[in-house]
Amino acid sequence: VSVNNIDKGNFKKDEEVGFTEVEEVHAAWHVLTIQETIRRLKANEDVVDVGLSTAEAQRRLQEYGPNKLTEKEKTSILVRIWRQLNNVLVFILVVVAVVSAVRAIMAHDIEEKTTNWIEVGLITGVIIINTYIGVIQEGSAEAAADALKNMLSNDARVLRDGTESMISAADLVPGDVVVLGLGDSIPADVRLIRVFNLATSEAALTGESLPIEKKVDTMEVPVGVNPLLIPLGDRLNMCYSATLISQGSGVGIVVETGDRTQIGAIATLVNTTETKRTDVEKQVDQVSKYLAGAILFCTICTFLIAFFMTGDSIMDAITLSLVCAVAMVPEGLNSIVTMVYAYSVSNMAENNAIVRCLPAVETLGSVTIVCSDKTGTLTQNIMSLTAFVTSNSTFRNNVDSKDRTPECFVRDDATMTKSGSALSSDPNATSKDGPFLNGQ
Repeated sequence: VSVNNIDKGNFKKDEEVGFTEVEEVHAAWHVLTIQETIRRLKANEDVVDVGLSTAEAQRRLQEYGPNKLTEKEKTSILVRIWRQLNNVLVFILVVVAVVSAVRAIMAHDIEEKTTNWIEVGLITGVIIINTYIGVIQEGSAEAAADALKNMLSNDARVLRDGTESMISAADLVPGDVVVLGLGDSIPADVRLIRVFNLATSEAALTGESLPIEKKVDTMEVPVGVNPLLIPLGDRLNMCYSATLISQGSGVGIVVETGDRTQIGAIATLVNTTETKRTDVEKQVDQVSKYLAGAILFCTICTFLIAFFMTGDSIMDAITLSLVCAVAMVPEGLNSIVTMVYAYSVSNMAENNAIVRCLPAVETLGSVTIVCSDKTGTLTQNIMSLTAFVTSNSTFRNNVDSKDRTPECFVRDDATMTKSGSALSSDPNATSKDGPFLNGQ
């Protein structure tokens, strides 16, 4: 298997490894031995002991690029504002505001001038408020990609030129040897070469709340099974970027950086996701078009009646028709929809459901079935104290209560008796199954 094929993920039949050809983005590093991994990365045989040289690290940095996630090109504030203004009803309000401003400038009567300027101010205020609300909502959609970027480590402890040192995680390159310790955020995708009671928390990638114990042994893949389809949680000789070291320590060699990491693949999907309009938003747009047609028709009729039948001057006829147009435009339509969304979000929050994006409430309202596997993906990922024992009493904590108040913490001396009976009746139970700590 050539290095180029490894980089592209196009594996062909190999007598030593036994891959079959696949079209994937990531390489199957978990089925390679440590020596095979080193050869695939074109590193020296002694890289495990001395690491890369500074010159080689700089060359690889030029080749692979910095260990950063590619940021999506952000929409400028002017484009966001235009998206909110690109609406038929808004165009009608703008025309009315312009005509009112012209009348205010041309008017000689103070009262008429003041009235027209007030009308211009009210219309402008409505447009600004609606545009502001829309821009704020749209800006929250970019928070997901930023959240993924913030999960990455800022520093990394590496072995270079035979010396262990701290460098910026952005300077990591494939082939670097990294030292991992308790509490560290893993800076890149790593093939482990040494472990010391090492376990990582990979909830960010797999949803599993329990730490996964790691080892350095090469994975044995059954014949005919695509190694790239093995779940990430089962790749025990790998550590992945943005996950955490929950116990022990270890040493690994970097195999993927930046967008080629597993978290980078997720970030790429987030950045390339197309924004789809909800049914309510489509219906609002459709209603706006119907209203625009009706308003235009009524405005023309009003002008014709005022000018030809009533005998008003052309300026008075225009003023009267525009006043009717403004009266028929539902300026607060978008605001009303937003208020309904906000009310729905508050109702969901009362039922312990947090909704980040307001329009998502509409979609959630249509959900009838939630599917989850038995691995406990839908978890709170917290540990709760269920009982507290002193020298002469036992206190029980109500972990199911929504509010953390003193009333949840009550004395119950029978708690230990109940738990002891449960343990004695279960021959497979151990002390870690006791009632004191409860994973949720």
